[in-house]
Amino acid sequence: MKKRILKSLAVIMLMMMCMPQVFALSEIRVRVNGTQVYFPDGKPYVDSNSRVLVPVRFVSEQLGAKVEWDSAAKRVTILDGDKVVILHINSKQIMVDGQVKELDTAAIVKGTRTYVPIRFVSEALGATVKWDNKVRIVYIDNGKAPLPEVKVFEAGPFTVPITADSRVTKTQSASKITTESLMQVYTDTSDGIIILVTQGMKVDYSIQCDAAEELLQQVLSPSEAKRIIDFARTKKSIRDKIGEKTFDTENYIFEVSGDSRSVNIRVYKK
Repeated sequence: MKKRILKSLAVIMLMMMCMPQVFALSEIRVRVNGTQVYFPDGKPYVDSNSRVLVPVRFVSEQLGAKVEWDSAAKRVTILDGDKVVILHINSKQIMVDGQVKELDTAAIVKGTRTYVPIRFVSEALGATVKWDNKVRIVYIDNGKAPLPEVKVFEAGPFTVPITADSRVTKTQSASKITTESLMQVYTDTSDGIIILVTQGMKVDYSIQCDAAEELLQQVLSPSEAKRIIDFARTKKSIRDKIGEKTFDTENYIFEVSGDSRSVNIRVYKK
């Protein structure tokens, strides 16, 4: 009997230990007027005050508002018709149409994006907000017609918007997107994710590298992404051979090689 109780307790403790990891893997999604918001780099997250913070520009623009950023004053201004919402970075105050209100969490800068508490900002713009914890979706509605939903190509941790000028190809074992910049992203079940930039294409090689650097910032800091792409940029012509270099980051390993016309960036999850 005692062994059975101890075994049950061990199972319960194991489940409790695993639960935070499961929730950590569940990405927060945001839907505005029924349309899912696409976040190209920084993703929404729950802060230490149990508030959902999101990159301000994408949600505000989906609501039909305009966002202005003053880097010197570290101030975000959101304009929607005659409504004005102002937040300062690291401040728990929000100004709505000249009136100051107190928040329980502050706007912050993370990576290259400004994050704001989505409920307070959306409600200040006159929208209603609902958080479904079971499926981790924030529903926002301001009664306006929804904007077209951005379709995306998913390759491991990366999401690439599918535009009129991009091409998606799928086979049984792999899929590929060729973007407007002619950067290519492959997903192969046996060989991780491959990002390809190529010399001698219609789109300049440096523009492809810019696109690849922006893509890497979905999982890396700007400085880490730059360090990897700076190595790719050392290939100055089709004939240049830059060899191979491995970049070991916190969550991913990047193998960059360029002995042919193209530079391959292979991405492996640790």
